[in-house]
Amino acid sequence: MSVLVDNTANLIAYRPARLTAMVVVADPRVRQSVTRHLWALGVRDVLEAQTAAEARSRMSATRDLAVVDIHLPDGSGLQLLAEMRAAGWAGGLAVSAADDAGAVRAALASGVRGFVITGARPVAAGLPELPGVHA
Repeated sequence: MSVLVDNTANLIAYRPARLTAMVVVADPRVRQSVTRHLWALGVRDVLEAQTAAEARSRMSATRDLAVVDIHLPDGSGLQLLAEMRAAGWAGGLAVSAADDAGAVRAALASGVRGFVITGARPVAAGLPELPGVHA
């Protein structure tokens, strides 16, 4: 798993008493892995969704972080992240199994705070390996 963030200061600048998140990923193994990693980081209130429609139905509870697969079975994860940002969600993180530079650029240009590639080798992208992080 590779992680790209726009500025590491953004990762620690905002720490409310209880972080909240929603993970929107169709693949149950990846979704559960992301949720477990969020729990390990101290996020205790995590909603999960498999589709954009399911996420939209649960968006009324604004959260601190949205972790969304850019390729959802029923639509664009980038569009969903834009809707969440417009609804007041503080942060967005895009997830993809594909190592596509164009998708990374599009996601970062759309305003997400980071991009996680779940199926690529970090060494190929020149990014450091994160200990204990596996897709």
